[in-house]
Amino acid sequence: MSLIGGWSRWLAVAGLLAVAAPVLGQRLLLGNWRATLDQSTATLTIITEDEDGWLHGTLYYDPPQQDGFGGSPFTTRIERGAFSIRLFNGTSYDGMHWCRDVLCGVFHAPDNTAIPVTFARPPS
Repeated sequence: MSLIGGWSRWLAVAGLLAVAAPVLGQRLLLGNWRATLDQSTATLTIITEDEDGWLHGTLYYDPPQQDGFGGSPFTTRIERGAFSIRLFNGTSYDGMHWCRDVLCGVFHAPDNTAIPVTFARPPS
């Protein structure tokens, strides 16, 4: 085996790993995540994802928020390692991204107030 042939194989493997890593990261998002927001528990459930970075899921509040909003389904896309969720009541979660083993981002209320939010996996 030549030296050039050996290097090209290593480069090919490195290239495959670079492509596979984001897809693996997306698959790790599947399932339930929870955060405390005001006096509600927000449960983010990511149901499906695809190789193009589209996420489909639901976000529900228990108990419902002060305005009576209990949650809704959503579809969003991962772009540059982050995603945003826009809900029907005018609230949103922006810049959701990995922070070690949790999801971090910013919650925006309908009155334009913004607070940091962290979603973690619920205890088993």
